[in-house]
Amino acid sequence: MLLSFIVATALITLAPGPSMLLVIANTLRSGLGQGIYTSLGVVVADAILLCLTVSGLGALVQTSAWAFNLLKWFGVAYLAYLGVRQLCSQPSAEDLSGATEVAKQNPFKQGLGVTLLNPKIIGFFIAFFPQFLDASAPVGPQLMTLGPLFLVIVFLILAGYAMAANRVRRWLAGAQAQSVLNKSSGVALLVCGAAAGLTTR
Repeated sequence: MLLSFIVATALITLAPGPSMLLVIANTLRSGLGQGIYTSLGVVVADAILLCLTVSGLGALVQTSAWAFNLLKWFGVAYLAYLGVRQLCSQPSAEDLSGATEVAKQNPFKQGLGVTLLNPKIIGFFIAFFPQFLDASAPVGPQLMTLGPLFLVIVFLILAGYAMAANRVRRWLAGAQAQSVLNKSSGVALLVCGAAAGLTTR
């Protein structure tokens, strides 16, 4: 059962999504540090949403139309904001040298925001975790094992994406290449925002 959980979590995390695209975009723009900090933001947000799900508040969001739509449209707006910001950004000397300060770009907050404002994650947790729980054993200890394991797997895979993107970034060090990457990342985030706007409960 545990091996099935690990494999399922890995496959789901490997699939393209807003968080993964944001990690790659921030890494391509300003280096590995940005990607790792973005990944940490995503994982912290996942931990918060997992706690909300376990406490029962997640079910309220999932069943309440207004709460679901409120989170959804805040998330869409945030993805659109990040996408437009990427489209309009121009590569600076700091970007090209990899010396951009992490705090300046707030990658942690970006990862946190994109994930927290995605109500579909709560629905995913509600549907996903029960499949790997043993009904004959106490639920609490099982969740105390599966929850942290899920977060570790997510972080490792996102960090892997960041490291891969950083290797690509070394080959695309010129200002023109960085400009193309910024615009491509911006379009990808806007597409994710549009897709999020079409989601339903």
